[in-house]
Amino acid sequence: MTYESALAAAKRAGRAWGCPCGEDNPPHYDACHACQGPSWTCASCGTVSSSAWSSCRECDNNMPGELLGGREEGFEMTWQEFIALQVGPRRVGGRYDHGYPDSGYEVLAIDRGPRTGWPSWQITVRGRDGEVREHCTSWDPGRDRVVAQAPVGGPGEGHA
Repeated sequence: MTYESALAAAKRAGRAWGCPCGEDNPPHYDACHACQGPSWTCASCGTVSSSAWSSCRECDNNMPGELLGGREEGFEMTWQEFIALQVGPRRVGGRYDHGYPDSGYEVLAIDRGPRTGWPSWQITVRGRDGEVREHCTSWDPGRDRVVAQAPVGGPGEGHA
């Protein structure tokens, strides 16, 4: 799926997120396609937002202040917290899918970064077709699911 087709589908479903730079993005993007500004995902409903505040526009649920910082301080996640939200429950050796037929994949490696340039972190997966891909698509708790979880601390997970 291309950026354009993913964005068109997101707009039809009313799930595109708007960035302060003016661009719209598909809900599975962890940063703006145009300016690379990071987004966050609501822990309750999975909505992606580029807002500096923790209030979700979809479910109006606030994430705990200790996770994001107070409203006066704005978005204050550490790099490790940000990456933990992006990677989600995925572990090296585990199997997951995106919630639609034949979308299963196995995680081969997780590079938690930070890396210079784009992508700032990445995950290496092998799809059901056997093809190995690298991407930085964040975990979507409303869509993605664990098929077979790998044990904690598997090899090849990069640095924390």
